[in-house]
Amino acid sequence: MEENLLRLELEITDRNVIDFLFQFPDDARPSKAIEALKVGVIAIRSASPTLDTRVVEEKFREVQSQIAGDVEEFREELKNRLEQYFRSEGGTVPAFIEKHFGEDGRISRILESYFGAERGKLVSLLEGQVGPESFLGRRMDPSNREGLVSQVEKTVEELLKQNANQMRSTFSLDDEGSALSLLKRSLREEIEKLQATVNQHYAQIRETLASEKSRLAEAEKGTGKGRDFEEAIYFPLAEMAVAMDDQPENVSDVKGLVNNDKVGDFVVRLGGSSRAPGRGIVFEAKKQQGYNMKKTLEEIDRAKKNRGADIGIFVFCKGYEPREAGDFHRTGNDFIVTVDEQQLEKGQRLLFLEAAYKVARMLITSRAREEEERAIDPEYIRTEIDNIQLAMRGASEVKIKVGTIRNSADAIEKVMAVFEEKLERHLENIKEHLPERP
Repeated sequence: MEENLLRLELEITDRNVIDFLFQFPDDARPSKAIEALKVGVIAIRSASPTLDTRVVEEKFREVQSQIAGDVEEFREELKNRLEQYFRSEGGTVPAFIEKHFGEDGRISRILESYFGAERGKLVSLLEGQVGPESFLGRRMDPSNREGLVSQVEKTVEELLKQNANQMRSTFSLDDEGSALSLLKRSLREEIEKLQATVNQHYAQIRETLASEKSRLAEAEKGTGKGRDFEEAIYFPLAEMAVAMDDQPENVSDVKGLVNNDKVGDFVVRLGGSSRAPGRGIVFEAKKQQGYNMKKTLEEIDRAKKNRGADIGIFVFCKGYEPREAGDFHRTGNDFIVTVDEQQLEKGQRLLFLEAAYKVARMLITSRAREEEERAIDPEYIRTEIDNIQLAMRGASEVKIKVGTIRNSADAIEKVMAVFEEKLERHLENIKEHLPERP
């Protein structure tokens, strides 16, 4: 069988898939089925609780490369446009000025046609009207400068001045209505538009880069400080303890029994109505990267000794836990669990923390009764706790799928309810197996 080819013959009974494929003609259904398989594979892979940092890095490099390419392309286009407008040879602006004001320009030709010394219309006009061969020239005495000749000269001089003033106003930059002023404003408006476009593009690029950097930094350090997470965990934990008639205490800033150490954030002492009053469970809450299983278990052991507790529960913010631990892990009588920060903020039930707390409480009470009368079957209790751990693993997998497969959310929530019922049932079994306290 070739590695890049897999032949399957499928019999589809799922109603959703059948309805989806029946929308298409017979010859198009195989390709649509393959597309649906691809989407399903991507969704399953994306449901993994860990982030493939290499994919993130590749995507970021791809976005960064694309942005850099767009910036370089924009710079090159802007440079070419400016060169096209202003280069000395072949530029639009120099060509425009040369076309209208150069030696062979339109304005120069007009001026030459009117005022040229040889073929100007004004010279021809003067020659025809007052020249030696003109009517006035032939009939007027050249020595009579005070007569008609003088008047004609004055008239011509005034006409020349008017024309000169008109020409100056037409091409003066001081006159806002002149042709040159209009040209200047048009060029300035175009340059301002180009500058605004450049600023807009640079602003978009800076915003995109800043957003990417913020997203990556947020992915590395989390959505809030670890201290805030620790404080937020205490409130639902205290509610659980009070409901069980236990005594919770926040000791995160209190020195403990071992060398003034402060490890161990919260302690819950079992209440007087329990079978082991005064016995303790210590909780350590963390929203911090860099914890492996070895470091986590060592810190649990330190916390138990420092707070004089029988059992330790290490609570990680979801996404910061060791990979091997998952959402619910038991080592001996100690537990490693996760708490989803969104569920914590919304005040939803923290299933893994609640399960670890209740199981730890059962272990302490069963151990106390076993020490008193040896009437308890420890194997039965271990079996029930193993069943709880299996249920928690199943719950963890379903929780992951809830976040990615939105169309099946209702069905999955029903399954979660079953897991919660199993947890309550196994805890109740342990409780019933323990003899009543005299």
